[in-house]
Amino acid sequence: MKHNVLRQYVRSSRVILSWLAFFLLISLSINSLISESALTIEVWVYLLLTPAALAFALSGNSNYLSTQKNDLAEASDNINEINTKKNPPDPVEEGFDVPVL
Repeated sequence: MKHNVLRQYVRSSRVILSWLAFFLLISLSINSLISESALTIEVWVYLLLTPAALAFALSGNSNYLSTQKNDLAEASDNINEINTKKNPPDPVEEGFDVPVL
């Protein structure tokens, strides 16, 4: 129980810090752009680091990802069962043309 609470706390704090970093990078780039009146390397560095912070902020819901992986595993098991029970039909018997090369 304590492990889950600690994990949830770390996840929520990581998301909050990532959002803060995202807004900080945006504000630093705007501030540098206004103060120097030009697109400098510093502004480009801030703008290029912004998607990394946004990715960390949006990846906070890992419970969704773990349940999605379980659902995909169950779906792949069902697909394997379906494929093993039925053989594909012969295209010639179904009326499809056979390409001549």
